[in-house]
Amino acid sequence: LKNILTRFRQFLPEHNDKKLYGMLAVVDAPDDLRAEALKQGFYMAGIHDEQFIMETPADFVPKSW
Repeated sequence: LKNILTRFRQFLPEHNDKKLYGMLAVVDAPDDLRAEALKQGFYMAGIHDEQFIMETPADFVPKSW
């Protein structure tokens, strides 16, 4: 995901003036993966019972790529 985000503007330069954020959406993920994704600045989301739920803590600060 980091690789895609770092190269995104290279492939879609018309979006160079916009902020870019990453989001990892999972059905099930271990706690260490969730912690590392948040540490890297990615939003976390889960899919439970056919609902999309944001799982980022209140103090989360996303990274703009």
